[in-house]
Amino acid sequence: MIFVKSKFNTRTHKKFPYFLISILLILTTSRGLNAQQNLPGHDELNVEISVPKMGIVEIPIAIQGNDAYLPVQELFNLLQLKNVEINTGVIGFIIHPDSTYHINYKDREIVYRDEIFPLKESDVIKSPTGNYLKSDYFGKVFGLHTNFSFRSLSVKFQTEKELPFIKEMKRKEIRENLNRVIGVVNPDTIMPRRYPFFKPGFIDWGVTSTQQTQIVNDNRFTLGVGTMFIGGETNLRLNYSTRVPFNSRNQFYQWRLVNNYSKFFKQVSVGRINTRATSSVFAPINGVQVSNSPFQNRRSFGTFTLSDFTEPRWTVELYVNNALVDFTVADASGFYTFEVPLMYGNTAVDLRFYGPYGEERIEERMINIPYNFVPKNEFEYTLSAGILENPENDRFSRLNMNYGLNNSITLGGGVEYLSDVSSGEVMPFVNASARVASGLLFSGEYMYGVKGEALLSYHTPQSLQVNVNYIKYHEDQTAIRFNYLEERKISLSTPIRTKAFYMFSRLSLNQILMPATKLTTAQLLLSGGFMGISTNLTTYGIFNSRVDDPTIYSSLSQTYRLPYKFIFSPRVQYDVSRNTFTNLNVELERPIFRNGFANVGYENNFRRDEHIFEFGLRYSFDMAQTSFSSRIGKHNSSFVESAQGSILFDDNTDFVMARNRTSVTRAALTLVPFLDLNWNGQKDPMEPGVPGLELGNRSGNVTYNKDRTVIRITELQPYVDLLLQLDPTSLDNIAWHIPDPKIGVHTTPNHFQEIHVPVQVLGEVGGMVYLKDSKGTRGQGRIRVQILNRDDSVAAEFLTEGDGYFTYLGLAPGHYRAVIDPEQLENLDFKVSPAEIPLNIEVDKYGDIVDTLEFVIEPNVPEEVSQNDSPQSPIKETEEPLVPKKAIRIDLGERGYWAFSDTDDNIKLIQQFLKELGYESGKIDGIYGEKTLQAVRKFQRETGIRLDGIFGPETLGTLEDRLSEKK
Repeated sequence: MIFVKSKFNTRTHKKFPYFLISILLILTTSRGLNAQQNLPGHDELNVEISVPKMGIVEIPIAIQGNDAYLPVQELFNLLQLKNVEINTGVIGFIIHPDSTYHINYKDREIVYRDEIFPLKESDVIKSPTGNYLKSDYFGKVFGLHTNFSFRSLSVKFQTEKELPFIKEMKRKEIRENLNRVIGVVNPDTIMPRRYPFFKPGFIDWGVTSTQQTQIVNDNRFTLGVGTMFIGGETNLRLNYSTRVPFNSRNQFYQWRLVNNYSKFFKQVSVGRINTRATSSVFAPINGVQVSNSPFQNRRSFGTFTLSDFTEPRWTVELYVNNALVDFTVADASGFYTFEVPLMYGNTAVDLRFYGPYGEERIEERMINIPYNFVPKNEFEYTLSAGILENPENDRFSRLNMNYGLNNSITLGGGVEYLSDVSSGEVMPFVNASARVASGLLFSGEYMYGVKGEALLSYHTPQSLQVNVNYIKYHEDQTAIRFNYLEERKISLSTPIRTKAFYMFSRLSLNQILMPATKLTTAQLLLSGGFMGISTNLTTYGIFNSRVDDPTIYSSLSQTYRLPYKFIFSPRVQYDVSRNTFTNLNVELERPIFRNGFANVGYENNFRRDEHIFEFGLRYSFDMAQTSFSSRIGKHNSSFVESAQGSILFDDNTDFVMARNRTSVTRAALTLVPFLDLNWNGQKDPMEPGVPGLELGNRSGNVTYNKDRTVIRITELQPYVDLLLQLDPTSLDNIAWHIPDPKIGVHTTPNHFQEIHVPVQVLGEVGGMVYLKDSKGTRGQGRIRVQILNRDDSVAAEFLTEGDGYFTYLGLAPGHYRAVIDPEQLENLDFKVSPAEIPLNIEVDKYGDIVDTLEFVIEPNVPEEVSQNDSPQSPIKETEEPLVPKKAIRIDLGERGYWAFSDTDDNIKLIQQFLKELGYESGKIDGIYGEKTLQAVRKFQRETGIRLDGIFGPETLGTLEDRLSEKK
C-alpha cells in the first residue's frame, strides 16, 4: 500500500464496528509509509479557485511542504493574460502591451516592467506536463494575489487590476441589464409560435343570488368561454339576470389575432371593439379593428400619476399594453395611486380588481393616457369601423395615425365618423405629444368642430407632480353629449415622508363652465400609514355659482390590525357645511379555517336615522370562491350568495382542472420533461417522463400531476415573451442533464401550450493514465484525454487529476474511441500504450458507465538522456510513488488521503457489508475488482450520493446508516 498525503480530515462514526474500516485503512497505509523509500518532492492535485466576476473553476496546483505552486500558463490563460512559451520560460504582457514580463526559468529570474525579481531553486517545480511557480510571486510581482488555504484546499484570487476578463464581464453585465430594461431575453432555446386552427380552452362561471325584503329577488349568471380558433383567440362572455330580459347589448364576443412580428397587421379584432372614440358612444360597437401597434411594451420614457377609488383594501393590478407592470392595495377608503410608465407607442392602460378574500371583479377599466409617443421614424395606425348596437344602427369609424418625428416629439392625426352627429358626421383631428424637458410633458389635440385640448405635466425627481389641463368646446358641437363650454383642471400631488409616517397627498381643483352656471370642485386627499395604521382623510368642496353656500364634507377611514388576526376598520363622514356627522361605519374581520374569512359590521346613517347590521362569510376552495353576506336594516334587508371559478381543458394530456379564479384570456403552459434516451430532442413513445423537475423562476400558478411528471402553469399573461428557467439540480440522477434550461416561449391565451423538455441521459467514462520510467509506474496528472466520435471529431476532452485518475460525465449513447491527445504526446516526446481504446455507451435510463480505461505513457528518448540535466538547474523533477498496476483509489477524507491498493483485508469487509445489503460484489477475496466496483457504484446511485466508484467517507457513512437500519 502506498500513501500520499494532501490533507487529513477525521470523522466520528456512530458505530464502532464500522468505524473499524477507517482505522484499519489508516494503519495499513501507515505501514506503507514506513516502507517506502522514494517519497515525491511534491503533490499534484486539482483544486477550486475563486475568481471575482467569474466564479469558481478548477485549476491544477502543486504542494511542497507548506507552500503552494500554481501553473503559470494555465492561470494566465484563465485570466485572459497574454503568455507565450519559449525555450527559457514564458513571456507576455499584463493588460497593456508595454507591461511586459519574462519568467526565465533558466536564469532563475522574473523580469516585469524592466524590474528584476530573482528566483530560488525551490520557487519552481517542473513536471512532464508543465511548470509551477510559487504562489507568492504572482502577488509580489504582478499584483495577482493567490491565497491558498490548506484547510479547504482552495485558492482565493484577488487583484486591484482591471483585468481583460473583468472588463469583458462588466460589459456583458451592462448589456444584460440593458436587455432587461428593454425587455430582451436570451434563452437557450425558443419554442416556435403556433397558430392552431382550434383548441378547446377555458370556461369562467359565476352565480350570484340576491334576496331582498322590499325588492324583487335577483339571480345573476355569467358564463365566459375562451378558445383558439383560426389562429386567434375567441372570447365569449354571457350575462343573464332573472330581473332583466336577455339583451345582446350586455354580452361580449370577440375574435382577435395578435402577431407582434407582422409588419402591417400586428392586431386584428372582429366583434366587440374598443375604439377610444372622442364622440359620446353609449352603445357597444360591433365591427373590425386593425392596427400595426405592437401588443407589448416598449421602452418607458417617463411616468404619469393615476389615482382613483375602489373598495377598501382591494388589490388593484395595473396593466400597460396587456402586461402587468405594478399592483397596489387600496387604503381604508378604497383610494389607490399608480405611477404609470409611459411607453413608446399606444399606451393602453387597464385595471383589474381583487378583493382581500379572493373576490375578483371581472370589469376592466380602460384608461386612455393623454400622451402618445412613437419611436423615431416609426409610423403607427389604428383603423376601427363598425355599427353601434342601438335602435338606429349608427355607423362609426375612426382612423388614428402617429409618426415619431424624434424620440421626444410625436405628431399625429386622423378622422372620426359617427352618423348621428348633426353638427358634422366627419370630424378630422390633429394631435402632438412632446417631451419638452426632463420631467416636463406636453400633449395637445384639436378636433375640427368639436374641441381643442391641451395638457401640461411636470414631474420632479422628488416625486412632486403638477398637472394642468384645459379643454375648449365648440359651442355648436353635438358629438359630445353635454353642454360644457370649458373645462379647467389643475392638480398637485406629492409624497410626505417623515420618520413616523409616509403619506401621499393630492390637491385638485376642477372648474366647468356651462351656458348658465359655473361649477367648481376641490379635493384635498391624504392617504398613507401612521404607526402601522392605514389612514385616509379626504375633504371635498363643491362650489356652484347659482348656490350661495358651498357644500364641504370630510371622510376619515382607518384600518387597525389587532392581535389574533383581527382587522378593525372604522369610517366616519362629517358635513362641514352643516357641522354634523352624516355616516358612521365600523367593521371587524378575521380569517377562519384555512381559506375562510368572516366579517361583522355596523352602519349608522344619521340623515336617514337608519341602523344597518352586516354579517359575511367567505371561503375559497381550490375549485371555486364562495361567499355569503347579509345586511339587515330598518327599511330593507338583503341576503347575497355567490360562487365563481373556472374550468380548464388540457387537451395535450387529456386533463381537466378547476380553478377558483378566472382563466379566460389568460395563457397556460404544459411542461412535459422526459428522458431523451436517443438524444433526438423529441419525445418518443418508449421514453418515460421525468418526475420532480422544479422551476427556477415562478410565473403564474404552478401545479403538478400525481406522479410529478407533468408541470402545468396557469394564470399567465398572454402575448408576452416568457423566460422559463428550469432547475437542473432538482433532478434525481446526476446522469440526467437538461441541455436547454432556459426556454423562451411566447404565450398565447385560452389554451395550454405544450412544451416537451428533453432530459438527456449522460454516459460516463473513467480510468487511469500511468507514467512509466526508470523509477517505476505511477499515476500522471494533467494528461489530456480525448474521446473521439466515429468520424474522429472530438466528443470530449479533459485532463487527468494529479494521481492520473480521470472521469468524464457527458457522453451520448454510441460508439467512441479514447486516446491521449497526440499533440500533447508530441510536445512531451512520449508514446502511449494502447494507442486507443474503443468503448460503447449503451442506452440506459440511469446512464451507462465505462470506467476501465487505462493508458501507460513513457518517454520516447532513453532514460539516461532524459536524466542528464544540469545539477545547477532550478527545476525539481517530479517524483511520484509507485502504484500497483491494479490500483484502486480510496478517499479517506474530503480532498484528503488518497490510498492505492490492489488487495487488502479492508476490502473484504466492504465486500461483506455490500453483500449483507443485497449488492452482488463478487467473491469476498479482498480484491477491488470489476464486480466490487459496480456494486459500489450501484449502491451510490440508489442512495443518491456522489457517483464516482470511490469508497470514501460519504459512501462509508451511508453504508453504516443502512447497516444500522437493517439491524
